Amino acid sequence: MNLDEQIKESKNNMFSSLDDIDIDGLKAEGISMRVGDRLLKFTISTDEGISDIDIIKTDFRNKLNEQQKRIKEKINDEIEKINSYHNSLKLEFERKEKVLEDKLKSTEPMPNITYNDALKGLSLTKGKEPGTLCWLVSGIYWPKTVDFKPLDLKFTKRMVSPVVYMITTKGQYVTEVSTRKPIGLNYFEHYHQNKPDCWGKWTYKTDWNTPNDIIEIGRQAESVLENINTGSTATSNPRGLPRISTVKKNIVDSQNPKIESITREALRQGITENIRSEDSEVWSL
Repeated sequence: MNLDEQIKESKNNMFSSLDDIDIDGLKAEGISMRVGDRLLKFTISTDEGISDIDIIKTDFRNKLNEQQKRIKEKINDEIEKINSYHNSLKLEFERKEKVLEDKLKSTEPMPNITYNDALKGLSLTKGKEPGTLCWLVSGIYWPKTVDFKPLDLKFTKRMVSPVVYMITTKGQYVTEVSTRKPIGLNYFEHYHQNKPDCWGKWTYKTDWNTPNDIIEIGRQAESVLENINTGSTATSNPRGLPRISTVKKNIVDSQNPKIESITREALRQGITENIRSEDSEVWSL
């Protein structure tokens, strides 16, 4: 039984108790009267109605009925106040409950990112759109070939730039992969940057289960950008990089490339002396 039904039942019980009070059920057991120092007691000798008594009963009955009506109205008013207060609390509870439910529906629980994930260059933030997450995979931009023809390694080392591969997800689905600047997260300018990036024939995995899946997508994107495809360039002169015409001039004989030993991890951490010393050089046009 809910609260409304309990209130209704209690009200009916109180009204029933009032209705049970009947003037005809009242019987006088006798009358006492003191005269001087004597107490006189009168007893009922007959139950025959006396007209004066009937008049008194009728008058008393009317007054009793009127009083019962006032009591019922008073009880009903108080019950209505309680019921109204209860309903207002109920409506407020339902409103807050709906707000929480809507918030839960639009809230994406943050996945468990471990310290080892961070060591691999992964971090995580909530996206701008409700229910989205932005995974940030730290990496480098390092073109090594043009149309799969090798570039002079010394030249390519000057093109190495720190970059963030941002993978946007909603639920268990990947919605976008883009390159961003480490500071400000603006789009990173390169030859295939079309805001977002043009990935050519490469298609990234559209769902994920673990943070390692996200890291793998970032590393695949990093590998894809090692080749400059002149058939699908978005810009020929991105800021901070040489013109595509200059890049082409540094294509080397694939049978005799100028090889220098340098690891991707060393570049990512910025510990290579050659890269630091050449950062200030200006690209020739």
